[in-house]
Amino acid sequence: MPRNYSPHKLTALVFGRLASRFRAGIVASVVSLSWLLPAQAQSSESAGSRPPSAASAVFQILASELALQQGQLAVAVATYISLAESTRDAGVAERATRIALTAQSARQALRAGVVWLEAQPESEDAQDIVDLLRLQFGFFTDLRGSLTARKVQAEKAGTLAPFFERLAGLTGQAQEPAKVLALIESVAGTNKDHRSLLYARAMLNERVQNHKTMESLLRQLIAQDSGHAHARNALGYSLADRGVRLEEAEALIREALSILPEDPHILDSMGWVAFRQGRFDTAVQWLSDAHRRQPDAEISAHLGEALWALARKEEALAVFRLGLTHDPGNTVLSNTLKRLGISPESLPSSKRAGQ
Repeated sequence: MPRNYSPHKLTALVFGRLASRFRAGIVASVVSLSWLLPAQAQSSESAGSRPPSAASAVFQILASELALQQGQLAVAVATYISLAESTRDAGVAERATRIALTAQSARQALRAGVVWLEAQPESEDAQDIVDLLRLQFGFFTDLRGSLTARKVQAEKAGTLAPFFERLAGLTGQAQEPAKVLALIESVAGTNKDHRSLLYARAMLNERVQNHKTMESLLRQLIAQDSGHAHARNALGYSLADRGVRLEEAEALIREALSILPEDPHILDSMGWVAFRQGRFDTAVQWLSDAHRRQPDAEISAHLGEALWALARKEEALAVFRLGLTHDPGNTVLSNTLKRLGISPESLPSSKRAGQ
């Protein structure tokens, strides 16, 4: 497996990341408004608009929280967003954003997130959410402008390295890899070969089938960082997956494994290269180890196919089904089932698969 992260959809990443902070609501919102509303009132009046009174704002918060308790997420989201836009309060806007994400209302989350970021521009959470949602909706012009401005600030502050790490972090959930690759390289400019960006650019090139460029970037990264296990693993896995230069692929993956001996993705790669070499028993051993550590959809696809090749079909079907429960839309798993002529509906139940 080429990546050092589990492949998840962008919405799952955002919703999952914020779930643990969902309950931080009513008290924080009211306290925030209690000291911020006078300043906001002065600002809004000067701009020709009037914010709600403190009593009205508190009533709207209480009404929203009551709606939440009753499971009426849409009502709570609409009320909180309206209040956030009228008060420009960071606490209320944050609450609106998080509730919208919990409700899986990504467009409303972006709307509230922009208010949150404008009110609290130093918030990394707000910036990450706005960036990811703009990426999801393909708002590349807005995202490019924001990233370019932040790069200028990072240059002045001498913090380019962390900026490039955050820039690279956007690539993992790219739904349009070619456009995101162009975005990354445009923003990075002459810094596009910075170490933090080489791996990200390589993975985006891999996704658009630019294997020659991907290989060149990964070799450049390995030359710069001899301990970069994931660069070796990504290159070895790519060769194995395409069924080319399998001896070199195995050597690269073994080097990666010597650096990170318990990484499930590298263990998966070891199993996959063994499978490509026709060593199915060995493949199952490696892949079973990887699957025990992280039974995601792609590892499930590999293990299931190796079991299938050994005519251990019931075990294979159970593993495939388990993979589907983790990620029903996973491309690798879907392609594997299609290639083997297996209908997802024919797989055993989730309970049986997990046994």
